Amino acid sequence: MRPVPQSEDLTIPHPPTHLTLEDESEQEAATEVPNEEQDDATFETSLSSCERHLLTQGELNDLVWDLKLSKNQTELLGSRLRGLNLLQKDTKVCFFRNRQEQFQDFYSEENCLVYRE
Repeated sequence: MRPVPQSEDLTIPHPPTHLTLEDESEQEAATEVPNEEQDDATFETSLSSCERHLLTQGELNDLVWDLKLSKNQTELLGSRLRGLNLLQKDTKVCFFRNRQEQFQDFYSEENCLVYRE
């Protein structure tokens, strides 16, 4: 956009002095789902948007993997999610503490050098 030179032909707009909320019927009309989307088999609506989704162990694992979190970051995220009651009861946060153990047998360490056997 470029600046527009001012003249008497181009007036400067002024904000309205009195604002009102939209009529409730207008708000409902704006939030209604069109009939085409209601009949679409691939379109799913949730009846309750206030319903919480609790993360399972697999979903938490995927989230940690996607975000490439370290062990400390993973435990912090897990403890915060647990504190907000966003994890299922059987989801373990300390699961990540020893995640390297399953691969430890394949690697050796000598003089600060780690290599695969």
